[in-house]
Amino acid sequence: ALVIGYDHRAGEHGLPSRSDTMMLIRADPVSKTISLLSFPRDLDVPIYCPGRTASGARNGPATVVDHGRINSAYAYCGSSGALETVRHLTGLPINYLISVNFLGFIAVVNKLGGVWMDIDRRYYNKNVGTLSTDYANIDLQPGYQRLTGKQALDFVRFRHTDSDIHRLARQQEFVSAMRQRIAKSIGPRSLVGIVNTISHHKYLEIGVGGGG
Repeated sequence: ALVIGYDHRAGEHGLPSRSDTMMLIRADPVSKTISLLSFPRDLDVPIYCPGRTASGARNGPATVVDHGRINSAYAYCGSSGALETVRHLTGLPINYLISVNFLGFIAVVNKLGGVWMDIDRRYYNKNVGTLSTDYANIDLQPGYQRLTGKQALDFVRFRHTDSDIHRLARQQEFVSAMRQRIAKSIGPRSLVGIVNTISHHKYLEIGVGGGG
């Protein structure tokens, strides 16, 4: 499955969304393992758009329409373009596509009752309007704790003082913690609630990728 976290916010009508996070998740039912492959947002790749050619003509096969950062595929061509771009880049079949924005992410984590994580250090930023603080506010203390949806979003998006590579590692760490939370703590009633959140929340979509 290709998971796309996109950064469209309330009030940004008419502005193209970018994929803030792109991650391939492979579940192996035989070994009962989950493998994760994250893509740095600034990775320069050929951008593919289904049904569009480089000249802008439509109704053709997925072709290269540009070269640029991988997170721009979602802005140019939507979720199907992001999927085709990753599929051509990796050569891997992709069977499912999951796209979620900030509000959908928060809703799912809160429906889980939060996710427990061991935070390695303090993560702090207060946006006071300067160039060096022009990021989302965050104030997470180190230690083992349960993150709410908003705290989890702040944690997985943080890259103010390190790099996108460090952020990818945090995102994978969070996915592993979330999987453990689902495996150990969810009963039938909670599972129904989460499925309903995923199925009906307008900020989260699940589709078939058609990767074979």
